[in-house]
Amino acid sequence: MNLTLYGVEIWATALLFARIGGMLMLLPGFGEPAVPPRIRLALALAIAIALGPSLADRVPPVAATAFGMSGQIVSELFIGVLLGGAARILVSALATAGQIIGLEIGIAFAQTADPTQTQSGQLLAVFLGIMGVALIFATGLHHMFLAGIAGSYDVISLGAPAPVGDAAQLALETTASSFRVGFQIAMPVVAAGLIFRVGLGVLSRLIPQIQVFFVALPLQIMGGLVVFALGISTGMLIWLDSIERYAMWLR
Repeated sequence: MNLTLYGVEIWATALLFARIGGMLMLLPGFGEPAVPPRIRLALALAIAIALGPSLADRVPPVAATAFGMSGQIVSELFIGVLLGGAARILVSALATAGQIIGLEIGIAFAQTADPTQTQSGQLLAVFLGIMGVALIFATGLHHMFLAGIAGSYDVISLGAPAPVGDAAQLALETTASSFRVGFQIAMPVVAAGLIFRVGLGVLSRLIPQIQVFFVALPLQIMGGLVVFALGISTGMLIWLDSIERYAMWLR
């Protein structure tokens, strides 16, 4: 017998809430640490109640024991964390790019407050992270993620066992994609830095009396920031494309 409360089926809502809550705690834009967990979970509950009627025919039967019911809830929670965590790994490409660029231009140890993480972070990584969150909402990707929450039940059906093997493969692929995208964002600065250092080596051989370090550091920082500014638009488009492809896969 199905238990209901004000017309809402409790078991179906609990299963939906487990997966949706796990996803919303980690999805880009919604899952930022600056957003209070209660707000995220309240939104997850509202979405679970809204999706309940359309997914009622997919709800698996209730297990005969409390242990079995707990297993069903944990399985859905694992799937939600898996799908949301993969998106969060793709977001970490911005932190990777920021760290590489900061190291390349000589400001790797510069720290500033990160409003998205409620803690301090590397200067350029914080800048890219804030820009990434802003672009997600400015380009409407958050709508695609909301649609992806409903579409995730077509990717992995409701009540299906936790795909442990597929989870490892997804984590491996998203981690590799995240590092690749982060390096692509930082590539203009890395290439410019390589050319700059070769030029400094030639200069030091031609004019041994020059103090290369004192001449190079200001030029390295200024030139690196200029190259970073010139290439940031293309880099962010590459990152947005990787996020959009994942959201489309969910849908």
